[in-house]
Amino acid sequence: MNAAQIHLALNHAPLFFSIIGAGLLVPGMVKKNELLKTLSLYLLVAAALFTAPVFLTGEGTEELVEKAAGVTENAIESHEEMAKISLVIIIITGVMALAGLFTRKKESLSRIVLMAVVLLSLASFGTMAQTAHLGGLIRHSELQNAPATGSGEQNNNDKDDDEKKNNKGDDD
Repeated sequence: MNAAQIHLALNHAPLFFSIIGAGLLVPGMVKKNELLKTLSLYLLVAAALFTAPVFLTGEGTEELVEKAAGVTENAIESHEEMAKISLVIIIITGVMALAGLFTRKKESLSRIVLMAVVLLSLASFGTMAQTAHLGGLIRHSELQNAPATGSGEQNNNDKDDDEKKNNKGDDD
């Protein structure tokens, strides 16, 4: 397996683990169900752990696709910058979820930690969803802005704009 295969195989795990973790944590807190709370915290720790190989294989994936037709440096950079933000937020979420596992016996502290974990897991999901979207724009032309008529005119204009930018750099 190369970096791109690993990246693509694992990149949705943190996204889904973070939203499922939040989705289980809220009812677990409301119903005071320790099993749901514990499961959700483990899912959020797993989300943080899965993010590491996804992030680390990003650079290798970039090397494999950056010269491919239709791939722009701008799309890659946007995805990469959002991935850095997502990495920080999901690691903080994972650390807080781990703290939640260790503070389960201290009810007053546990409640505060769990509230923070809910907010962080939603933030993790939001940033990971945006990162995934930006990643999809790198290679999936069907996700890019296209006119409602489907004529492809927008794609040609985007290519012309990219060519103008590239040619401008050649004159310098």
